[in-house]
Amino acid sequence: MGGPEWAVVVPVKRIGAAKTRLRGGIPGVPHDQLVLALAQDTVRGALGCPVVAEVLVVTDDPVAAAAVRRLGARVVPDRPDAGLNRAIEFGAAELARSGRGVAALTADLPALRPAELAAALRAAAAGRGFVPDAAGTGTTLLAAPVGVRLAPQFGPDSAARHAGSGARRLAGDWPSLRRDVDTAADLAVAAALGLGPHTAACWRASGVTVHGVDRTAGGFDGMQGTVSEFDPQTRAGSLLLDDGTPLRFGAAAFEASGLRLLRLGQRVQVERDQAGEVTRITIPTMRE
Repeated sequence: MGGPEWAVVVPVKRIGAAKTRLRGGIPGVPHDQLVLALAQDTVRGALGCPVVAEVLVVTDDPVAAAAVRRLGARVVPDRPDAGLNRAIEFGAAELARSGRGVAALTADLPALRPAELAAALRAAAAGRGFVPDAAGTGTTLLAAPVGVRLAPQFGPDSAARHAGSGARRLAGDWPSLRRDVDTAADLAVAAALGLGPHTAACWRASGVTVHGVDRTAGGFDGMQGTVSEFDPQTRAGSLLLDDGTPLRFGAAAFEASGLRLLRLGQRVQVERDQAGEVTRITIPTMRE
């Protein structure tokens, strides 16, 4: 293929009315700020995806619109103003003119990794498909290749409804793509995967521990990557972060990890100081 093959629509509700079950999810952080951060990190992840050419946000919220424009997304108002699926259909119709496949992504994926989104979209190239959420009942991604109608069925039990409408359930190891956030417990699991910078800033703003994840420990950074080099003699090496950035780490960061060895290709999460230096390496865990 000659270039990015997909365009992605992200519907964003008015921030004040969104994610009501998440209210108080981070004590001391205003609800509107947290919800906006989830949307920003979702859009950021989609924009970083190598097979995505364009991200279109459908929203009537002026604050959200301005924030995602700064990230590089295009914004259109929710002209139908008739719920989630109509907003997605409206955005999908706009994107279909590009001649690319169109996908819809929920706006609550703060740990989204571009590589996982790319893998799911490549899997959808063979036909309309969806990725279920972590619970297995909802949907985080619905994708349709060129010439195929998206036909969104988001809402309660959307996974079953998408399957019933003929969409294939896309199978893959994509924890950040499936980890939507509706509650504080969901947010803690997303934090264990590694939050994007906007949600991580909200997470750090409160010093208390929620659901066993300490926001203040070790200058939490949250980025994940893959070990690309490791010298057992010097105990130093390098990582390739999920956004494609190479990152060196020294012996002190490795020794702070408590690990005995790192393998090439191993998945790790990094903590960095204010200067961007790696201070600790950990093995990411998934807590459901």
